[in-house]
Amino acid sequence: MAEISYNELKIQRHRRPLLQIAGYALAGVALFAVTGLWLFRGLLFRGNFHTVIPNEVYRSAQLSPEALERRIRKLSFRSVINLRTNEKTTSWFKGEQEVTEVHGVDLHLIRLSVFMPPRGTLQQLVHLLNTARRPLLLHCERGVERSGIASAVAVLLSGRNIAEARKQFGLTYGFVPLICQPDLLKVLDDYGQWLAVRGWAHTPERFCRWVENDYVPYFYRARLEPLDVPVSIVRGTGVLMRFRATNTSPQPWRLRSDPNRGVHLGAKVRLFEPNVKEEFELRGGFRNLIVAPGESVVLEIEIPATLESGRYKFFVDLVDERVKWFSDMGSEPITFEFRVEDSGTLGGNRRRGRP
Repeated sequence: MAEISYNELKIQRHRRPLLQIAGYALAGVALFAVTGLWLFRGLLFRGNFHTVIPNEVYRSAQLSPEALERRIRKLSFRSVINLRTNEKTTSWFKGEQEVTEVHGVDLHLIRLSVFMPPRGTLQQLVHLLNTARRPLLLHCERGVERSGIASAVAVLLSGRNIAEARKQFGLTYGFVPLICQPDLLKVLDDYGQWLAVRGWAHTPERFCRWVENDYVPYFYRARLEPLDVPVSIVRGTGVLMRFRATNTSPQPWRLRSDPNRGVHLGAKVRLFEPNVKEEFELRGGFRNLIVAPGESVVLEIEIPATLESGRYKFFVDLVDERVKWFSDMGSEPITFEFRVEDSGTLGGNRRRGRP
């Protein structure tokens, strides 16, 4: 082993703190750059008004009532599609509502977030873009992510391709990749993959077909089949229900034994009684398992023995714990009724579905 001189050792010891300082400096520069980009976007893109399709579709951030009125007078807007909220008590919404009413402009509300929208919401957006009176204005709060996906959909419906639609997420509109949430771009990614698998080019008709039948946000789609579901049970007895769940999404499910994480089988239960609106939830399917697209798994959930006598309605679905019920994103749940009887005489067949 070569000997290290005292001077070389001093150089190495001095070099280490210098490297640490350099690392901290680089991190500080990066943080400053990101913060600067955010502030730069806020200043440069205030109003963020742009043309999507000349004389037909425009996009912007939330405009003040005065700015919106100027745009209506200049461009003769006939519709405004608000992508922010369905909350009608905020001051900014009231101002927007008053201006559109005065000028006879239709005001439509679609609630988008920065995450992939539920199927029903995307279907609603497509329907509005196909039917709303034009010229129309799309807007969210800053005119970046939500206005970006709505504008991209308008571009696709106009007949232009996915590459053109992607341009609605450019820096011109304030979309800074290091800062912005990119999930809405997955809508375009998934549509492109759907076309590629079939060897198809984009057309507006194919896009509408995909949205109507094949669009799946993330992994939130399942086909549920009842295997063993009671028509009635005796009060004081617990019964297991069995369902087959098939993954009809393009991504795997991750089931967990942890009740607070992962995908589980869930049920919302309500008693059919006058003035009773409360419901409670059940969980099952606590397994550590990855279910690939196209695969099936049999899951169980227990009807508790503590239920009072009466007629109940069950709403059975998969749930991404503490995140979403699959049905919230467009998947089809199973609904059925059953009775809890006081006596041991059960009416009808105790089983639904097939073994």
